Amino acid sequence: GYGSGFYLFTPFQYPVNGQNAYVPYYVAFDPNLRPQNTKSYEAGIDLGFLNNLVTFKYTFSRQNVTDQIFQVPLSASTGTLELLTNAGALHTNAHEISLGFNPVRTTNINWEVGFNWSKIDNYVDELAEGVESIMLGGFVTPQVRASAGDKYPVIYGTTFKRKDGKIVVDETGTPVSGGPWVIGKVSPDFTLGISTTLTIYKATLSAVFEWKQGGQMYSGTNGLLHLYGVSKETEGRDGSFVFDGVKEDGTPNDIAISGATDWEQFYSNFNGIDESSIYKNSFFKLREVSLSYPVLRLQWLQVSLNVFARNLLLWSEYPNFDPEASQGNTNMTGAFERFSLPQTSSFGGGITLKF
Repeated sequence: GYGSGFYLFTPFQYPVNGQNAYVPYYVAFDPNLRPQNTKSYEAGIDLGFLNNLVTFKYTFSRQNVTDQIFQVPLSASTGTLELLTNAGALHTNAHEISLGFNPVRTTNINWEVGFNWSKIDNYVDELAEGVESIMLGGFVTPQVRASAGDKYPVIYGTTFKRKDGKIVVDETGTPVSGGPWVIGKVSPDFTLGISTTLTIYKATLSAVFEWKQGGQMYSGTNGLLHLYGVSKETEGRDGSFVFDGVKEDGTPNDIAISGATDWEQFYSNFNGIDESSIYKNSFFKLREVSLSYPVLRLQWLQVSLNVFARNLLLWSEYPNFDPEASQGNTNMTGAFERFSLPQTSSFGGGITLKF
């Protein structure tokens, strides 16, 4: 077997017959590299009403990043794979609104409710000359990329071929690949955090919720469950089925898929198109509930008992998995999921000492 590889991979795998070797580093460094610069602007307002029974805060911030440092892809024929250089400019617009209410405030009962709404949009204004997008993580396909003119980041991979917005099918009635392009936008439209704290005499009950609206994610696990015929959606697929699409000539698809062989071929082709595994990942989650109670209060020592539970409830557009069970970190956070384990609920308790 012969592999094309690059440097340390086949057919250049060292040591060769016990002989070690030095190899060039695959990244070249721009001798004219300049520092990356960020200019930030922020303005806000902070208001309180009725002796802070109602509070309101709003903050807007803008960040302009110039001379962004990226590893720009090069042709391997140059002797290197990437060039570390000043490769573009980005900007970020961020809005944050905080609302606080204290509807009950008495000697023995106090109830506070807080809302924190945020919208953060990152945009890639430009990249290095001749570069339309830069890979930040992922596989050969799909990938997480920074794409010029788009929000940051995006999911890039093979798409469904479409005609007038309808997915095109082949002579077997299965979808056809339309080539690589942006197939998902990772950034949410907004996030909303909700917290509430109720104190009755000495006991304090708290809860934290979160709502994330918008954004998309690549789910490799859901795609593979379909491929292997073990997902709920594939149950009972022994009848005929006509995919909602059009033929190459633009006429409605009327080719029925039936029988185990046809179904197997359908899901094999379907899973081979990355866009088939892109899902919305909006969710509403009960993050935590906690209860605390002071059992001892002295002038020099306070002792409290507390119990908590986390990740109890989840409502999500994302099927079968927690949308926060993403693969990787940094650039891939929230963009990829593959072979994830179910998220766990946790319960615990403790003792708090204050001196």
